[in-house]
Amino acid sequence: MNIQSFSAQTISSLSGIAVDYNKGISAEASAKNKAAPQLNDGVCLSGKDDADGKSKDIRNLRFLHLNDLHGAALPEGGKCGIAQAAALVKREQAERPEATLTFNAGDMAEGTMVSYLTKGSVITESLAAMGCDFVTPGNHDFAWGQDTLKAMLDETKATVLCANIEAQPGHEIGQPYALKEVNGVKVGVLGLTVDAAGFTSDDKTEGLRFGDAIAAAGRYLPEMKEEGAEVLVVLSHLGIENDRKLAEACPELDVIIGGHSHTELPEGCRVGNTLIAQCGFKGAYVGEVNLDFDFASKKIVSSQAELIPVDSSVEPDPEVARLIAGPIADAQAKGSEVIGRAEERLTYSHEGCAKLDQIQADSLLERFKDEGAEIAFMHGRSLRANIEAGDVTYENLFNALPHTEDYSVLMDVPGNLIKEAIETRIRSLDRFVPPSPSGFSYKYDLTKPAGSRVTEITLDDGSPLDLNKTYKMATSVAVSDKKMFDNCPKQVKESTQEIFMDYFKAGSPWKNDPDSRVQDVTAK
Repeated sequence: MNIQSFSAQTISSLSGIAVDYNKGISAEASAKNKAAPQLNDGVCLSGKDDADGKSKDIRNLRFLHLNDLHGAALPEGGKCGIAQAAALVKREQAERPEATLTFNAGDMAEGTMVSYLTKGSVITESLAAMGCDFVTPGNHDFAWGQDTLKAMLDETKATVLCANIEAQPGHEIGQPYALKEVNGVKVGVLGLTVDAAGFTSDDKTEGLRFGDAIAAAGRYLPEMKEEGAEVLVVLSHLGIENDRKLAEACPELDVIIGGHSHTELPEGCRVGNTLIAQCGFKGAYVGEVNLDFDFASKKIVSSQAELIPVDSSVEPDPEVARLIAGPIADAQAKGSEVIGRAEERLTYSHEGCAKLDQIQADSLLERFKDEGAEIAFMHGRSLRANIEAGDVTYENLFNALPHTEDYSVLMDVPGNLIKEAIETRIRSLDRFVPPSPSGFSYKYDLTKPAGSRVTEITLDDGSPLDLNKTYKMATSVAVSDKKMFDNCPKQVKESTQEIFMDYFKAGSPWKNDPDSRVQDVTAK
């Protein structure tokens, strides 16, 4: 839903319909997960397993969780907004308040215009209103700097957990873990997150060192047990694959509540005795984990996970609806500003270099040509929405490229590193993610071994990329901060989002006519 069409009636109702949209796992794959648990490398959990059938004191624990909200204050892309998610969370909490904990697994705010304009408070104050108990920061939560991060975390009124961040004085973020008694059971919760330094500019993570998550868990889990934790939970922003590795390395874990990879696990999955839960992204679902704890034996006898749809049948929570109505109204004027025009629907892709991907890459090269840029290179997951035909507003462009703090960078890069950078991005989290070039084209063959899939790289003048020559390349902080570029001289410039918007405006009107700068030559 466009902010400019967000009427007073809509603000009061905040209704929408939840559908599957740009997820880490598709709707079809989610359905297959239910029928075939082996797709999740484990067994989906259900049922109560009481060996002697005579347990007399079973304590139920209920964990409600959200992850990767990415600023979803409003219904958009078929998903419902934060007010409906809050209503569902409050409803579930009210059923068994003495047995319930509520978690947020990070990436709370960056991703929408109204969230950006309020520096996240439209989401974080909503989390406080729904009674969030624990939160761990995600990589996108560092996007607006540490002062804003700390303000957002304070606004949630939750206990902030992160065990694998080592902070210099003045840069502290939360605590490693916390213990809380729920329904008579001591629950220990440990927070872990990804290395945000690889996703944002160095100044945003100054004074912080992101340590190994498994090593941090190995250090703190024994402490938690010594302090009386009877159930061990990790609140993770590591992504599903790293959660699996963590479960394998720390078999004493009972539950991992995850985020980062936007994965839907409709019934959870088990790695050993550990239940892993995650609920997609942007509030399409509220996740729920139920544990039955035998108080006599001090063992979990049953564990289940499910996803509760946040759909149009859920009435918005009045308190949260009031909180977000003002910021939404304030954002209307900015969001409705016409920036350009699309003669056709302009598409993006995370699996190929579509028109919007090409526009973004070209915007960087054009911006820095006068400063000597010869080529540009963007990772393949920058864009997040298509642009419909017709007048294109500030909000339309913002939703297409919501990363406000991914700054542009000019670098001197040897040709061999350019080739390596393309190679390493052809697969990410087992999904095909080709980077978007400008000033050159390339071909790839997925049947070849990793490291040799790029078969040809050609500059726009027709000459091959010289692996021994140094090129001046325009890119973004998210690309340039990778370790392979540590020795490349670089200059950090303005926001890639601003460059994209300026270029879009100057080049309007646009057609959806991508060229063949990226070619798949894999035998079909």
